[in-house]
Amino acid sequence: MMMRRRSALVLAMMAAAARNAVAQPIDGNATVVVPYAPGVTDQEVRALAPLLRGALGHAVVVDNRAGAGGAIGARAVVTARPDGRTLLYAAGAVATVLPLLPNPNYAFEDLVPLCRVTANTHILAARPDAPYASFAQMLAHARANPERVVFASSGAGTAVHLAGEAMARTAGVKLLHAPFQGLAPAMTAVLGGHADFVIGLPVAILPAVADGRLRALVQFGETRNPLAADVPTLRESGVDLVQSVDIGLFAPRGLPDAVAAAWVEAVRVAIASPEFREFATRARVNPAFLPPDLFAAALRRDREIYRALIPTLSLG
Repeated sequence: MMMRRRSALVLAMMAAAARNAVAQPIDGNATVVVPYAPGVTDQEVRALAPLLRGALGHAVVVDNRAGAGGAIGARAVVTARPDGRTLLYAAGAVATVLPLLPNPNYAFEDLVPLCRVTANTHILAARPDAPYASFAQMLAHARANPERVVFASSGAGTAVHLAGEAMARTAGVKLLHAPFQGLAPAMTAVLGGHADFVIGLPVAILPAVADGRLRALVQFGETRNPLAADVPTLRESGVDLVQSVDIGLFAPRGLPDAVAAAWVEAVRVAIASPEFREFATRARVNPAFLPPDLFAAALRRDREIYRALIPTLSLG
């Protein structure tokens, strides 16, 4: 009788351990690296972290490792063990842009896209006293004044800079680029009359539009962002270009399929939760889950745009 009880106990413990192994795809706390200074991007993953713990069985710690436009944090993940305990949460530019720049220290293939979490659109905004009140008028002004319209960006080689250059090339205009150390000083330059327009995400641009300091002229997404429903897209304005700021989760090469699948499913469920939706509304971000294959396809399309564009620019 005693032996039967012990056997039953052992079997119950083994079954519990098996269930626990399935429920906990990683064997310890996970670190999600955000390759930027604290801001909206790390706020997104900090909002997700407590929602992921139940599915993963361990805490998710957010680690900001800013520098080199995101390359320092990306490199830390590329060289990490592919065990699911060190991932990257970043804009797609870490995979599509940075490996194309000088001395990238990693390749496009070194970062495996797991899923897209949010998709936002760049918004181009000008001073209210600019000599144009619409995007079409701005293009006409730029064509009549080549390299006289000053475009302020958050820095040479950043996603904002490249979006502006891609827009100018597709529209057939020549602009004068003025890089700054971040979007805040770029906006200050426009507000102070030292530049003509700036491009940025809704969270940065829309408050200045709402209080009349800037005028939104066009947005770069495939469809209109609900937060800026009265602002036309580039395609609606006759410029055949779509630029989405896709932010998502990346892993180092070699991550086991089962672990990757567990992370993807955990994030999918977390994004759909009321808690994350409430955060997204407050933060002016757009939850837009994409599974690995579709996220990878979107990144490859962007990469082809940048492969053609970057060699033509002076990014030194």
